Amino acid sequence: MSMTFLAIQIGHFHPLLVHLPIGIILLAFALEIYNRLRQKPSGDEMILFALGIAGITALVSLGTGWLLGEEGGFDEDLLFLHRWMAVAFTVTTILLFFLKRTKSKPIQKLYIPTFVLVLILVSVTGHYGGNMTHGEDYLFRNTSSAEVIIKDVAEAKVQKDIIHPILEAKCISCHNQGKIKGGLLMSSETGLLKGGDSGSLFDTVLEKPLLLHRMHLPMEDEEHMPPKGKVQLTSEELALVEWWVANGYCFDCKTKDLKTSERLEVILTSLEEDDSPHALIAKEVEAVPAAWLQEMKATGITIYPISDKNPLLIATLFGEQKQMKTKLKALEDYAENIVELNLGNSKFNDTIADLIAPFKHLTKLQLQNTAITNKALAVIKKFEFLESLNLYGTVVDNTVFTFVKNIASLKSLYLYQTKVTNEEIEKFQIDFPDIAIQHVPKDAFLAASLSPPTIVAKTAFFKDSLKIALENTFEDSKIFYTLDGTQPDSTSIIYKAPFHISASTTIQAVVMKEGWETSEVSTQKFKTTSFDYVEVALNKPPNEKYKAQEGKTLVDLKRGSKNFVDGAWLGYEGSHFSTTLTLKENQEISSISVGALSAPTNWIFFPVGLTIYTSENGKQFKRIKSMKLPKEEPNNDVSLAFFDMKIPPTKAKYVKVEVKSQLKNPSWHSTPGGSSWVFVDEIILN
Repeated sequence: MSMTFLAIQIGHFHPLLVHLPIGIILLAFALEIYNRLRQKPSGDEMILFALGIAGITALVSLGTGWLLGEEGGFDEDLLFLHRWMAVAFTVTTILLFFLKRTKSKPIQKLYIPTFVLVLILVSVTGHYGGNMTHGEDYLFRNTSSAEVIIKDVAEAKVQKDIIHPILEAKCISCHNQGKIKGGLLMSSETGLLKGGDSGSLFDTVLEKPLLLHRMHLPMEDEEHMPPKGKVQLTSEELALVEWWVANGYCFDCKTKDLKTSERLEVILTSLEEDDSPHALIAKEVEAVPAAWLQEMKATGITIYPISDKNPLLIATLFGEQKQMKTKLKALEDYAENIVELNLGNSKFNDTIADLIAPFKHLTKLQLQNTAITNKALAVIKKFEFLESLNLYGTVVDNTVFTFVKNIASLKSLYLYQTKVTNEEIEKFQIDFPDIAIQHVPKDAFLAASLSPPTIVAKTAFFKDSLKIALENTFEDSKIFYTLDGTQPDSTSIIYKAPFHISASTTIQAVVMKEGWETSEVSTQKFKTTSFDYVEVALNKPPNEKYKAQEGKTLVDLKRGSKNFVDGAWLGYEGSHFSTTLTLKENQEISSISVGALSAPTNWIFFPVGLTIYTSENGKQFKRIKSMKLPKEEPNNDVSLAFFDMKIPPTKAKYVKVEVKSQLKNPSWHSTPGGSSWVFVDEIILN
């Protein structure tokens, strides 16, 4: 037994030795060609020496390989072919040495044909060896097509899309049809479930399934998998395998079907392939030197990366009057890196329109209030990634549609105060409904109507009941209101005196007067809550100027006013934020409301998304629901709003709420691209 074990151990040297005869025989062939071309027989001794070493190493490689094959775990047919091809290669290599050495002219004629035969044999032998190690299709396998691209990780098949690629990269090279090491085949569902010589992969060994037990063993342990010297699983990959096994190692389930922790959510999200235009462009361009960015800023150009460690840039020449041509040319060195360009309110015009042609990767172009005409659009239509085009306040007319219809990526088109007609917009939208066109219709500025009523209450939040009053300054007018969130009309309740509400209510009210247009609708949401909180933690501190009482502010049942410096708002500049609310006890939650402020003039905008997580222990959080919120249309109003999200009834003691900011001022803003704010005053659970 000990001699057999020693022989197998010697066989393990085969992977180290197998490449020596291959390399040496190829070197000898190269020397032979060189020697004959230069007609210098003096090199024959070197060739003879190389052939001798090739024969010796081929013999040693054959011996170690034969012993390694005795270990088992290889496809028998492939092993047979590989072995006897190796024997043929070794014999002919030794024969080649003697043919080179002979002085007999007739025998020397066999030298070159034999050399060609040796080269064929080494290729075939290597091919069969590769088949045994990597699979029979390894030589012609299209590895790029095998790559799994996950666009929505929630819909991904857990085993096929997430776990199998890990096993493919780290395990299957030793556990495939050609090389079934340890009797274990990991390239198929049947093989994984069957297990190998050590039993089922999912049988418990020392409190862990065998698969995880082997992966967690110390690197020095002979049973650690993958073996020492092979590429190991990363901590993230190991966490994914553990998650899959813990959830019953299913083969047909999707990610959304399995429970996940907060860490797993992060890992899973990282698997999604970003196929957005920015991601595609970022792969094509090189990083921009910091020195160049500083040079541009020194000339008065506002330019910055779209995010940390991202080669893509946003450039602004907003309001530039004197050096537009010079500055555009200065940006040409890295024009392909610039994906957003703001030339609004500048001297940009048709005569210099060709200067933006090098910026071929633009996804957003702002030309509002410039002197361009339809002529400049000939350059713009060549931007294949363009998603947003702002032509506000220019003299372009209906001809604009003949150009933009060819921009397949276009999503937003701003045509305020242009010569484009409503009729042409309506025709265009029939054929291109996915392009959002922002345009002010002719009837947008009708005469003023009645002012809306004022809804008066001590607070927007209560536990038992709340008194409501409605106020109106117009004489001989009436207030009509609803309590169910529907829009009021002349058939709704007539306001006569203050009233009380005892449940969460959305009040809408209008003023009506004979001979006048009905006022706009006043809307206010009132929330009731019965939850008590132990702690409210923020993931990051708010801006020092707008920190109020920090986390406590979100549950103090006090609504902030339209004056954002009133000390009742949490403000975050250019970033998202999240908060974790700890309840006194496990309670069932079915809805969540977030109160926010919008004041575009002060760069404050409503959130663009909410995500809710819950936990019973404060450590493992499960994502319950995400909701995208609409981005604001152009306006200068200061307004308050509640964003309500209904969720499946869920028991929890810990609730995490992520609030997404739009991060940058929109293109219609007077300072587009600036860091915007998100302001939140209250979070209500019910």
